Amino acid sequence: MILLSTFENEMEAQLLASQLREAGVDHKIEEDKTDGFQLFVFEDDLDEAKEILEARASSDDDFIVDLGGDDLDLDDFADV
Repeated sequence: MILLSTFENEMEAQLLASQLREAGVDHKIEEDKTDGFQLFVFEDDLDEAKEILEARASSDDDFIVDLGGDDLDLDDFADV
């Protein structure tokens, strides 16, 4: 099996594993005490697994909101 990705927490690894399972991609998650949770796939499924991983990463970008960076004044959001 080939390492597809490493995650800091098990929840992230399980979310991708769920998508891989739905697509019929066999996988395995192993906990590595130094690196976190590693997700492995078979070489035959690597291309499809990479596409799922990349699609997941790009869909995560949909949730990024620019709050104005350093110029953000939290007092603007206070109930008056």
